[in-house]
Amino acid sequence: MMSSKANVRNERVYGKVLVPLDGSEAAESVLDVAKNFAVRSGTALTLLHVRTPEQDQRERVHLAYIEHIADQVQRDISKICETVQCYFENVTGTVSPVLVKGEPAKEIIRYATENKASVILMATHGHSGLVRSVMSDIADRVVRTSPVPVWLIRTAAPGEIVCAWPPERVLVPLDGSERAEKALPYAVEYARLFNAELVLLRICEEPAISSDYPKPDWDEHVKQVRSRYQAQCSLYLSEVEQRLKDLGFKITKESWLGNPAEEIIKYIRGNHCDLVAMTTYGRSAMPRWLTNSPAVRWIFSSVTEEILAATVRGILLVRP
Repeated sequence: MMSSKANVRNERVYGKVLVPLDGSEAAESVLDVAKNFAVRSGTALTLLHVRTPEQDQRERVHLAYIEHIADQVQRDISKICETVQCYFENVTGTVSPVLVKGEPAKEIIRYATENKASVILMATHGHSGLVRSVMSDIADRVVRTSPVPVWLIRTAAPGEIVCAWPPERVLVPLDGSERAEKALPYAVEYARLFNAELVLLRICEEPAISSDYPKPDWDEHVKQVRSRYQAQCSLYLSEVEQRLKDLGFKITKESWLGNPAEEIIKYIRGNHCDLVAMTTYGRSAMPRWLTNSPAVRWIFSSVTEEILAATVRGILLVRP
């Protein structure tokens, strides 16, 4: 059993948040979350608008659009700051408009990487709407290939965002690996900013049980073996839980046996979670979602979409 080496100290991991906008109400629906997050965390918001080569003749229109949105967001942040605490370690949230030219998904990732964005915050569909899946093509490509963490927020329809504010619970699926723990700093800071509860969830695979055990005692044998595996599965989470409790966080831990992806989705559907923070793959049976295999890409899309459909707010994916 691997001991936890998770870095769970209070860290400012949301220094710069990139918000891609395409001019649609659906894409702009994340702005309420972005504004409230900036007010509480002091993060610098960059609103990025990508115009395609076909839109060269309308550059001024696109520039006017993103500058107008940035001005409005900055004014809204200032208004909110009149009634609540508006800084994080003496840093006040700012808003900057940026217009670039190119293919949207590629430019979003390039800008985020070159400018050291902490997180890309975007809706699960934008200009094209819900065409083939919960995620639009652009969000789908960004989340598959971005080295920068991506925070996806599900929208039910253009202009409608499925969430509530302020957030109360953050779910962190862990599998015992250091890779999976890469999502912890993001979950920890988020929980600290909003005094939210952290839910640690670990799903371990069912143990392999030899079938040659005497039949009269078979059921009891299976029960004992599963009980031992369950205890081992929970032991790892207890170590992480203690580290977080020492920092003053409210913690709930859950661990049981089953298929990781299926059980995570089942938990989300049965419990209120404002944010799911997880890495794109870990050490155990979680699929290696970010490879170039078409089959694996399909698995990634399916699991992510189910999680998005099951959660109230969205999912923050960290690529280890």
